[in-house]
Amino acid sequence: MEGGATVAKYSSQTTINAAPDRVFEYVSDMTRHGEWAQHELRVSRTSSTDGLGATYSSVAKQFGTQKETQVVVQHESPRHFAFDATGSLGLAHHAFEIAPAGSGSQVSKTMELTKPSLMARIVSPMIGKQTRKSLEQDLAGIKQKLEGGA
Repeated sequence: MEGGATVAKYSSQTTINAAPDRVFEYVSDMTRHGEWAQHELRVSRTSSTDGLGATYSSVAKQFGTQKETQVVVQHESPRHFAFDATGSLGLAHHAFEIAPAGSGSQVSKTMELTKPSLMARIVSPMIGKQTRKSLEQDLAGIKQKLEGGA
């Protein structure tokens, strides 16, 4: 598992009736992730910059209180946005891929557990089931916010 090899990768996608630049602007604003993410997520910026290299901290309620730190590792408007999160599960890579689809956008959200903690290895079947569900719910929330005029 050394060298950043992916241990587990989960992905989901949907079509959103919004232009790629609007979708990118929304999903790349980490402080707004609590508007659509699960588990009462709250995200705060911890750096003075936006975009590539920006850092954040988050708190969520899932299996107790979970605290993570995030760093933006890809910020290529309007197609690619990604961040690495470090917390009790270890290191996880989260990515959005956005492509034009008619008058809207095809949006893919991926989570890769790249350096799992011992706890993550022990509960990996539960993590897989929960992550698949969370990705679908996250995309549904993004779709609702962007199509509902949020």
